[in-house]
Amino acid sequence: MKHQWRLVSALVIALVVIIFAILNVEPVRINFGITAVHWPLILVIVVTLILGVITAVLMATVNESKERTAHSEALAAAQAKIDKLTAENKQLTLRLNNKGKQKRAVAEQPTTPADK
Repeated sequence: MKHQWRLVSALVIALVVIIFAILNVEPVRINFGITAVHWPLILVIVVTLILGVITAVLMATVNESKERTAHSEALAAAQAKIDKLTAENKQLTLRLNNKGKQKRAVAEQPTTPADK
């Protein structure tokens, strides 16, 4: 059902564009500075639309590239911090285990009458 609505919507939009194109066929003068041409109005509109879409796509691509780079840098920084904290955790765990062994060793030492 969803695909049928998409197809119907696409057909309606295509019909509107075709009617718009048929109604706008009179030539208009386009001045490029060094030369001037007479093109149908619909051609001018379509070319302008295409140039706008290309500009929007290029800008979106540049922004996406910048965001991807920033995301990669943030991910690398986070991974470096995780690695540092993991190494610090291992060191602290070893220190804690060594203190526990030392306390057990002191507690397990036999007391001699000379110590009293």
